[in-house]
Amino acid sequence: NTASCTFTVTVQDTTAPAVTCPASLVVEATSAAGAIATYSSAAATDAVTASPTIGYSQLSGSVFALGNTTVTVTATDTAGNASNCSFTVTVQDTIAPVASCPANVTAEATSAAGAVVTFPAATATDAVTASPVIGYSQASGTTFPLGTTTVTASATDAYGNTATGRFTVT
Repeated sequence: NTASCTFTVTVQDTTAPAVTCPASLVVEATSAAGAIATYSSAAATDAVTASPTIGYSQLSGSVFALGNTTVTVTATDTAGNASNCSFTVTVQDTIAPVASCPANVTAEATSAAGAVVTFPAATATDAVTASPVIGYSQASGTTFPLGTTTVTASATDAYGNTATGRFTVT
């Protein structure tokens, strides 16, 4: 006597790929919009799928806003198993504005105290801040004493980076 039976063996892939993210990176802002950031590719391995599909929440070579952006990487195998990792792209502004001061000013004294002197405004440009704030060690339209006074003009961007320039009032 013999007996036989049949059964089904089902082999499934239920294990997600292993994914490795690139290192976090820091880039300098090039405009008010942020900067283009380029990062290395993520890597993924899987026991069944030779080349798992890799997707990014924000692509390398695109513009990243000022501040921290978390990029999530997802690796998916042909069975639909997925795993994630993440890294951070930091866009910062550490470059000071470029300040341009007016020419030195010579004024005639109008009293023993000196003279009220008005001078042209300093200017400043910055890659990120459209209008850096300009301040002076002594304001235009105030009394300058006899002799030579050095005026320092400071231009500060929205991220606290400051540039200075100097001119004299005599």
